[in-house]
Amino acid sequence: MNDLPLFRLILTVAGELRKRKSWTGETHVQKVGYFLQDLFGVPLKADYILYKHGPYSFDLRRTLSAMRAYQYVDWQPNPYPYGPTLVEGQLAETLKRFTEEPAEYRAKIDFVTEWLGTKRVAELERLGTALYVTLSEGAAPQDRATRICELKPHVAPAEAQEAVAELDNMIVRARQQGLIANQVAGGGAQ
Repeated sequence: MNDLPLFRLILTVAGELRKRKSWTGETHVQKVGYFLQDLFGVPLKADYILYKHGPYSFDLRRTLSAMRAYQYVDWQPNPYPYGPTLVEGQLAETLKRFTEEPAEYRAKIDFVTEWLGTKRVAELERLGTALYVTLSEGAAPQDRATRICELKPHVAPAEAQEAVAELDNMIVRARQQGLIANQVAGGGAQ
């Protein structure tokens, strides 16, 4: 199986996050990956579960580890208490030279990295969990906010409601731009 197109896709996502002044830690890459795959249909070959900071993919983690082993990416340490930043590795230019940029997903990558790039980890957790609940359960905004609080007891009801409202706004804007299908739950009328 040729993973080079997937590696290039992830390298592009990380680069777009950095362009938007994102910290580009693993949580950002994980959440952007989740939104791209499960809401926008970008094939990252990653199964997600609800985990400590919202949806998380061990598949994506393995892919990032493989990319690091091939020296396409590296982790740049940051001062405590911040985790490392994903940066291009020594062989990133080689990957770029021999694989095409994922042009068919460019608008979706731009949209998601612009929307999520500067969010803090707690915001990403809430938005990711809001998407998880929306895709798995649908339901009215208040019901989704309540479910977020059940799944993540440390999230205040007002924060859960804000996350659902922001997610719905994101879905509406993405629909308006033709980036997602109308049958995706959330974001007002179906």
